[in-house]
Amino acid sequence: MSLTVGNNGAPMPAKPTLSVVVPTYNCAPLMERHLQAMALWANLADEIIVVDSRSTDGTLDLIRAGLHHPNLRFIERDRGLYESWNEGIAATTGDWVYISTAGDTIERDHLLHLLELGERAAADVVISPPRFVDENGADRAALGWPPAKVVRQFCPDSPFVLSKNAVVTLSYLFCPSSLLGSSASNLYLGAHMRGRPFPSEFRGAGDTAWIMRNALETRVCITPTCGSSFSVHAKECLTTPAQQTDLILNLIKEKRALLMPLGASVDVRFHREASMFELTILSQLERRRLWHEGILNPIKALRWLMLLCRYLRCRLLLGIERRALMGQLKKAGSMTRLS
Repeated sequence: MSLTVGNNGAPMPAKPTLSVVVPTYNCAPLMERHLQAMALWANLADEIIVVDSRSTDGTLDLIRAGLHHPNLRFIERDRGLYESWNEGIAATTGDWVYISTAGDTIERDHLLHLLELGERAAADVVISPPRFVDENGADRAALGWPPAKVVRQFCPDSPFVLSKNAVVTLSYLFCPSSLLGSSASNLYLGAHMRGRPFPSEFRGAGDTAWIMRNALETRVCITPTCGSSFSVHAKECLTTPAQQTDLILNLIKEKRALLMPLGASVDVRFHREASMFELTILSQLERRRLWHEGILNPIKALRWLMLLCRYLRCRLLLGIERRALMGQLKKAGSMTRLS
């Protein structure tokens, strides 16, 4: 951020600059509503970078016709969800980066709120809970994502900054979901993100892996204010059971790797939670696999029932460990309220 000179001749900080990244791929049905929402706040951005993965449905034509900004740039590249995000972020120059994913919208006042909080809290990430909508913008039931849960647990009436221990613990506990929730509801410090790209080997869970890998060095501010929406729509690429199993196993490795720098100081409950998490997920995946294959004989049926019992037991024990760890966080004073 540069300095300007005030009326009294004293230096004063300039307005923080904002870069917006718009990653797209074959999302034409979502773009009309998305561009209408962007038009209400686009002039807050110092630059807008559209990263299109060679769409074939006219997405790019719609954007060129409907998005107007004096510093608008286009990048065309091969497909890749987080690869597109990373390339767009790497091309930004702003103090702050907002990722405007197709179909997900943010209100002008809320974007200003996130900017003000980021500066005041000296944060690396400002997180907010979204509301959930369908492809037409109609309200849907909340999906129970981590940001809303953290707000309810810690401070439902004002923004707050999490301690490093809290960021580590919450990133760990909420996996395979993500403490970040939806990036289209968040604001990221540009310098922080340009040096820490999203992992691209986790399919749709790159944000989960990102916050776990960077938990120890990321200052997180959370606001209870909701001023954005997340569009719940069908994914183009569905994961197979084998891919889902591989993804979960890789996330389990990330969970365990998160604890390694902490060494012997790690509470034994973390290790118990990790074991229960692994057994719970693997039991569930195997149970689903047997169900989809068809339970055609008594041996398979018995195996399925045993897996169900193991899953329910592990789920119960996992909940106990997670509640205990969350309780420890609350007692430890793991957040600082912003007045």
